Amino acid sequence: MFNAFSNACLWTDSDEHPEGCEGLYVEICTDRVFMKGRDFAAGKWIEDAKYTVLYPQI
Repeated sequence: MFNAFSNACLWTDSDEHPEGCEGLYVEICTDRVFMKGRDFAAGKWIEDAKYTVLYPQI
């Protein structure tokens, strides 16, 4: 489980609300699920937010 909305307003641990909108792009394949973070306001990918979940081999 990934604890994220499809997109959300930004919030910091200092209880600040910066401008922007981020979310996850999810690609479901036959052998894996691949997620990439997206800064929708800036129209850019978030390089540190890339996740791959492989399906278990049965």
